[in-house]
Amino acid sequence: MGTEPVLDPIDIVDRDDLRTALSSLRQQAGLTIRQVAAAADIPFSTVGGYFAARHLPAPAQSEQFARILRACGVTDPEPWLDAVFRVRRKLGRPPVSDTAPYRGLESFQPEDAEWFYGREALTQILFDRVADTAVLMIVGPSGAGKSSLLRAGLIAHLDSPSALMTPGPHPLTTLAFHDEAPILIVDQFEEVFTLCEDADERRSFIDALFTRRGVVAGMRADFYPHALRHPRLADALQYSQIIVGPMTDKDLRRTITEPARKARIDLDDGLVELLVRELAPTARDGDGAHDAGALPLLSHALLATWEHGPKGRMSVEDYRASGGIDGAIGQTAESIYAQLTAGQQDAARRLFLRLVHVSEDTADTRRRVNHSELIIGDRDTETVLDHFVSGRLLTADADSVEISHEALLIAWPRLRSWIDVDRVGMRIHRRLTEAARQWEDSGRDQGALYRGGRLSAALDWVDHGTHRQDLNPLEREFLDASLASERRRLRRTYQLVAGLVVLALVAATLAAYAFQQRGAANRERDLAISRQVAITANRLRETDPALAAQLSLAAYRIAPTVEANSSLLASTAVPQVTRMVRPSRALQAVAVSPDGRLLAAAGATKADHEILLWRLDDPARPVLVDTALTGHTGPIYTVAFSPDGRLLATGSTDRTIRLWDVANPNRPTAIGEPLTGFEERVLATAFTPDGAILAAGGADKTVRLWNISDPHRPSPIGQPLSGAKGAVQSIAFAPAGKAFAVADAAGAVHLWDLAGLRATISVPSRVNAVVFTPGGKTLAVGSNDAMVRTWNVEDLGRPVPAGEPVKAATGWINALTFSSDGRVAAVANADSAVQLWDLAGRRLLGTLPHPEPVTAVAFLHDDRTLLTNSADGIGRLWTVPGPVLPRSDKTVTTVAFHPRDRLLAAAGADVQLWDVTDANRPVAVGPPLLAPPGYDRMAGTVAISPDGRTLAAGTRQGNTVVLWDISDRHAPVRRKAALTGPTSLVENIRFSPDGSLIAVASRDGTVHLWQITDVHNPEKLATLKPDSGPVHMIAFSPDGRMLVAATDAGSVPRWDLRDPRSPRPIDPPLRASQDYTYSVTFSPDGRTLAAGNADGTVQLWDVRGSTHATRRLTGPDGYVLTLVFSPDGRRLAAGTGTGQTWLWDFDAHQIRTIAVLETSRDNIWTLAFSPDTHLLAAANGGIRVTDADPAKVADKLCAALGDVISEAEWHKYASGGTYRNVCR
Repeated sequence: MGTEPVLDPIDIVDRDDLRTALSSLRQQAGLTIRQVAAAADIPFSTVGGYFAARHLPAPAQSEQFARILRACGVTDPEPWLDAVFRVRRKLGRPPVSDTAPYRGLESFQPEDAEWFYGREALTQILFDRVADTAVLMIVGPSGAGKSSLLRAGLIAHLDSPSALMTPGPHPLTTLAFHDEAPILIVDQFEEVFTLCEDADERRSFIDALFTRRGVVAGMRADFYPHALRHPRLADALQYSQIIVGPMTDKDLRRTITEPARKARIDLDDGLVELLVRELAPTARDGDGAHDAGALPLLSHALLATWEHGPKGRMSVEDYRASGGIDGAIGQTAESIYAQLTAGQQDAARRLFLRLVHVSEDTADTRRRVNHSELIIGDRDTETVLDHFVSGRLLTADADSVEISHEALLIAWPRLRSWIDVDRVGMRIHRRLTEAARQWEDSGRDQGALYRGGRLSAALDWVDHGTHRQDLNPLEREFLDASLASERRRLRRTYQLVAGLVVLALVAATLAAYAFQQRGAANRERDLAISRQVAITANRLRETDPALAAQLSLAAYRIAPTVEANSSLLASTAVPQVTRMVRPSRALQAVAVSPDGRLLAAAGATKADHEILLWRLDDPARPVLVDTALTGHTGPIYTVAFSPDGRLLATGSTDRTIRLWDVANPNRPTAIGEPLTGFEERVLATAFTPDGAILAAGGADKTVRLWNISDPHRPSPIGQPLSGAKGAVQSIAFAPAGKAFAVADAAGAVHLWDLAGLRATISVPSRVNAVVFTPGGKTLAVGSNDAMVRTWNVEDLGRPVPAGEPVKAATGWINALTFSSDGRVAAVANADSAVQLWDLAGRRLLGTLPHPEPVTAVAFLHDDRTLLTNSADGIGRLWTVPGPVLPRSDKTVTTVAFHPRDRLLAAAGADVQLWDVTDANRPVAVGPPLLAPPGYDRMAGTVAISPDGRTLAAGTRQGNTVVLWDISDRHAPVRRKAALTGPTSLVENIRFSPDGSLIAVASRDGTVHLWQITDVHNPEKLATLKPDSGPVHMIAFSPDGRMLVAATDAGSVPRWDLRDPRSPRPIDPPLRASQDYTYSVTFSPDGRTLAAGNADGTVQLWDVRGSTHATRRLTGPDGYVLTLVFSPDGRRLAAGTGTGQTWLWDFDAHQIRTIAVLETSRDNIWTLAFSPDTHLLAAANGGIRVTDADPAKVADKLCAALGDVISEAEWHKYASGGTYRNVCR
């Protein structure tokens, strides 16, 4: 097929004509875009933009454009320049409007200075200091804008000649080309550590810089440790350094608004505020500043928004559609990748992996690669380069290619997974690349070839999978030559060995040794991978507990290391989560049927026009229905079930509403024709409580009602309801009657009934969610200022505020719902969390973390499961309230289990009983047990008698222990008799094993002993005074014959209780530590006594006669405040002052660490095992219940994981391991 004839320039009248003509001109010349760029000496991305007519050359760039034309064979460029002028004039806008006002991931160049805003003050400081020092260091995190500051800031404003260089693998050679420049700019200085492997050359280069003046070097902050190893660099960093930190709020806004103003682009109201708000949460120190390294994310999001929308305007909608701050880079990259063929996608993987330098001790960096290394000439690679350079994600010039910014390494999950899947292999490949280059430079000297271990490692990597395809021709030739040379060497070696028998014996011995070593190496590899995956799971738990649980399980399956066990058990310290991952696309709009058995969900991307259904008969195992609902022609923003669950209404950007019959979820069907009438997209739908009326609102600021008594023949009710000042965001009907509330984006809530508008409530922020409480008397409103406001609406025409607003979130409130009893409100917010609130009591009950902003939330019918949906597109089903029992006062310091079941007593300012039969759904049992009249509060100490009938708790004022009869746990009765005697705070209470005695330890250094055989008439038997300061904890031996205490003196006093009326001290006291001893406990068989100390040790004694410690356990970080053996004696648990819980497997022959839980940073005051040993409860101000058996936890997680970790997620987080289904 021939090329299209080139359009005569005189006939070019618009952008399409120009694009067609330039492309035909290039094809006629037989050139690629890169070849044109090389011939014209113009950046690849600029040339690509001209040929795509994405931007037009400005008048000042006429000579540059003329060089492009000459490279394509044009001898007279004037007619073409005139054509460009005509196209500009026809666009009707100033010429600059056709130039992208933002640079995306590319650094600003000197010629871009007119677009460079926000760093004016820093540029002036740099300009003033450049001539005063030998080497001036410009330091900041990746993404702070160092390169742009040096190029568009400094170089563009220098009067003196300057030279710009990047070190590369041979910085001395590069420096030699710039020896005469008065001012030398060294960008990406960290390359001397990442790319230059010759330590002598590195040192010489650094020394050479300090022989000059006027050197400015930009370096990433995470390379400080490397730079400080060089004394002269250390001096420069101490005395001649400029920090590139976060921009001020004012400068950040200028970065956004000034380029737009210069390009005559209108910014939507709210876009700047949205950008600033979404950039600032990357800081975690509460100062509201953006992360200094986040500027590339902002720049690319701005460029993507500009490219996405109509020229002359940038809107919030275009910004959202382009992916936003966090998603634009990944979305752009993934969009380009999706356009490639399978062969081109594989070429993309090979290309990008060559452009990355992986490190063991610093963050990964981009790598500049010469074209000769990239197998240039390969058509797939050429195509990949063209696409990604045009998308500004790669930067290419005549000599080399590099990733435009290191932000891509983090922001594009696919690239991250490519890197993580074979980090070791990438390091092998990079060393191979450099060795092959040196071999070539040496004239292919045989001495430069690989041999021995280096050759073996390279061959192992190449032969694994398809890595041979990753090699370029030079690397293949080098490896083949190395292998041939090694074979020749081995043949010569074999000829020296006398006798085949000897050879056979040697071979057999070596084979056996190799097999043994391979097995050991595999075990070591598995241990390392297990530990690394567990660490990753722990890091993710605060943002994505569902994924963290699966990674913990994966680590455990690979190898049950301490780290894996710890991570696995820690997964039970957060609410259990079931994942629902939609095939290929993200979820956006979701709804749950009233009976909780069906979930409907839809996406809101431009290519997403279907609704999926999940059956939730068992919420732990959601089942995706095969049949998707199709018919909409645009993204779907709202779904709603009718009250009987038989109908589903969906609203879309196609301005229609569709009704679906979902009575049989396996065979859903469309009902009738779409409901129409909206002028813009539909955003909200709701049914009346009787299901007879459907209300819907949209971006056209109207609400429309339909009578759907016969859903096959819906009929409009009256005229559209107007009055909203902004897009209708949410609609809610009161549980009874026809009253409904309408929230709009302008911050107003309109109260209607079928007779008309009754009242309007103004809210000082955009309203995204309105909901009536189940009783219908209260309306709750969630808005962008993170507030939930409530009104009493019993008189619909006169709403009255119901208390002060509650700051219920840390970001925009996107959705709001109540449990069926109205006691719990679930608040979904843009700061990636759902908060559970008791709004009446203004109490935060818990937080459910997510990796992305939460867009939807709904309780299932029994209130035991909460559905959430996040911007990452994954639906999650949470068991609530979770294993952290809700306490707002943070006073709980003691927990104690009932001896026969999972009834847990938690003592703080009061004592509350909990049923933790299902640890993920604890239920409060009975009312709180309060201090008796005359006492302010309880002391936070509690114990339950061995028969389970009596509960004892101390009062805050001291001197009294109160007894309750808990035979009826739902209605405990305080006994009239109380125990008095201590003169200070009650620290600890213990019942003797037979329940006849009760011992009370006091802060005044005394232990009081009562007989309670007759619980109605307790008898004081003795007061024990160990004379060693406050007593923190006491323990009875299992046979009841001995009582021991933990004291401030670091000693463990003992008393013989065979005659409890006359306890006899057992001398001498056991020495546990030179510091305080805080805790003591006996093993159930009575053989071992353990004491926990302030120095982080646990002292063990065999108490069958010896007074000498048998062993000292170390490891805990901080005071060991509590110790407890499991009822079966197999485990010992310790809680520390730093929030750690240590678990040891304990038997007479071996003690080994099982797990270390770090689920809290608060003091672990007490621990308690459940009678069946499976649960471990911790008092740390609050109450946390975790599983204590890794094998049982693994089974439990597999029963409710939902959609298992994907292969992409596995390769992203489980680097080096083979993908596996963690539950098979």
